[in-house]
Amino acid sequence: MKHWILLLTVSLFISGTLAAMAQVQPPRRRHRMLVNPDAKQEKTFTVDIGKNLKDIAKRATQYSPNPKVDVVFVVDGGWRMNSTIAALEKHLVEMLGVIEAKTMDYRFALVKFQMVQGEPQVSLHQWQLDYLGVENALRQIRVESGNNVDAGYGLDALMKGLNEFEFREDVATQFIVVSNSRMRTSWPEAKAKSKVAKQLIALCQQNNVHLNFIGISEKVQAELTDETGGKWYPVNANQRPMTGQLIRSGDTIADKALLRVDGLFKRIAEHLVESRPDKVDVVFVFDYSLSMERKVDAACDGVDRMVSVFNAAGLDYRFGLIRFWAGIGGGESTVVVTRPALEPGQVKSLFRLPKTGDEHLLDAIMEGVPKLRTPAERELTLVIVTDETTSQRRDKGYTAGKAIAVCRGARARVYVIGGVGSMSSKTLGDNFQRQVAQLTKGIHYIMPGATIADPRR
Repeated sequence: MKHWILLLTVSLFISGTLAAMAQVQPPRRRHRMLVNPDAKQEKTFTVDIGKNLKDIAKRATQYSPNPKVDVVFVVDGGWRMNSTIAALEKHLVEMLGVIEAKTMDYRFALVKFQMVQGEPQVSLHQWQLDYLGVENALRQIRVESGNNVDAGYGLDALMKGLNEFEFREDVATQFIVVSNSRMRTSWPEAKAKSKVAKQLIALCQQNNVHLNFIGISEKVQAELTDETGGKWYPVNANQRPMTGQLIRSGDTIADKALLRVDGLFKRIAEHLVESRPDKVDVVFVFDYSLSMERKVDAACDGVDRMVSVFNAAGLDYRFGLIRFWAGIGGGESTVVVTRPALEPGQVKSLFRLPKTGDEHLLDAIMEGVPKLRTPAERELTLVIVTDETTSQRRDKGYTAGKAIAVCRGARARVYVIGGVGSMSSKTLGDNFQRQVAQLTKGIHYIMPGATIADPRR
């Protein structure tokens, strides 16, 4: 009897256990990624080709009351470009509206580049006196496009256009490259892309051509626009903005043009043009001490870039020069004034004269600026170029305050590419150089490669 009771007890226990195991278990909690709604997100931007075209048209017409406008579209005919070409075709009339509000003297042309069944093709549509020819050419590109048509060699297309189009001498021609692919070349040699880019820049400077890109975030596109006075625009929202040709190092963002002397000359020219002067005398106050010898070539390149900006803006400008140097160890100063008007080539030849000794910037300002005698109808712009901070000249009674007063008395706007202050100073730049630029509505820059000043100066 006891055995039966034991067996019954074991049977009931096993049955209860199995029943409990058969019950539906509650679902396991899933791990979810929590998203903070307040988390900072990167700003997104949209692409408006019509807005970009109007911006190019405004830059081409804004500096002259009766401008002449020549525009060349360089268009990637690959099949992936169909929607972009359709937008370009649609918004072309908006660009025309901006141009016709200022002038009826305009021309359009077009270069098409593509790869058809692996074979590169580049074709030119010559100058048209209205936009309909370009509009029809864009439509034809879309009609002929297919899966066997890919992006071609954009750099080669630019080279062909720059070599074969005729350019009007008094017109700054706007090239507008439209592509969603990288710029390539068929040239086989090493570093061909860089070599072609240099040749393109030289041709643009020779023919007064500005390269604009509605393209992708690519180094060569940034370089070509920056070196030719053009502008880069994103072809779609996936591109990293390159406005101002910014470079990044860790958490620091800087304008790469500020790392080159010629880039500073260009920035000065652009800022001066934006102030809309009527007639201007640009006088360089140039340090001829020994330490400046290695910076002369870059300064000469800077003159070329400055001239390109001025010519594109239709600015009435003249160049002059104040040269200054002193005996080694801070001896007596020499200040030589050459009043406007100097040709750019003459300025560069004078820049290349031998350098010697040290320098005293205050002497150049106090003794040189009054001798310019700028006519009342012309505005005076001084561009100080030195790699040193300003030495003290108490023995001659020259002070920073008096030098600033001389500049203001001459109605001068002063730009400075200057020296680096000592480690003990509160600011990186020289106090006089910084203040004279600030008080005359100019801009103060640090000379690339300048060494830290001796605090005893």
